[in-house]
Amino acid sequence: MPTTTTAAARTLHLTNPLMTGDDVKQAQMLLTTNSYRDFCPGAVDGEYGPASADAARRAKLALGYADAQVDGAFGPKLAGFLTGTPLPPDYAARRAEREKAAPAQSAVRAKIVEFARWGIANEPQIHYQQLRPMDGLDQPKKLPLQTDCSAFSTLCYKWAGAPDPNGLKFNGSGYTGTMLQACRPISRSVDQAGDLVVWGNSPGHHVCLVLEAGPDPLLCSHGMEKGPLAIRFSVENGFQPAPVTWLTCLP
Repeated sequence: MPTTTTAAARTLHLTNPLMTGDDVKQAQMLLTTNSYRDFCPGAVDGEYGPASADAARRAKLALGYADAQVDGAFGPKLAGFLTGTPLPPDYAARRAEREKAAPAQSAVRAKIVEFARWGIANEPQIHYQQLRPMDGLDQPKKLPLQTDCSAFSTLCYKWAGAPDPNGLKFNGSGYTGTMLQACRPISRSVDQAGDLVVWGNSPGHHVCLVLEAGPDPLLCSHGMEKGPLAIRFSVENGFQPAPVTWLTCLP
């Protein structure tokens, strides 16, 4: 297993430009091969980007860090745990609690996708309209429904019992810009069903919800009257402006 000598030399975190170096490679190796599991930091390329930061966050979540300490920074303490330093009792207790909660978290993602697919199946009764407060927020599977891309994704989250991807406690407002502010950026390589993808710089132009992850993720898109519809990322990407930002607010 890799040593922690270089990985522990400094605390790594997202910067612009990205932090680079052999210590970044060491951290990426530890996040991939360690005493627990592969946290999927992406390529071992020596650049501490969103995939590496999200892997560090997921490692901290899995290892029982307190909620306030679960972030995308990689430092000596995390390196030590990944190479065999025993977890303190409070960390071990939180780790056990989170492992018990994992099936419920997976169920929430499944419910988000279930509501998105319900929308696709009922497309004729769902119309494109930018309304705030959002239509149907407290009425699961409301038909007819007047909504837009960010509002429909927000509805799927609300109805599924997930956190508000806008960070607004489902107050009826929110749009792609609030999603870019409230959610964590992740690498496309680690997206999961229920995550989001936004096109365009802040405040954003369009958002889709991930139905199925994979090399060419299947998305739920509602950017026009014909929608919601299922569409491959490669197809939707051809109609949308750069940049592309993959987001999550889920564990």
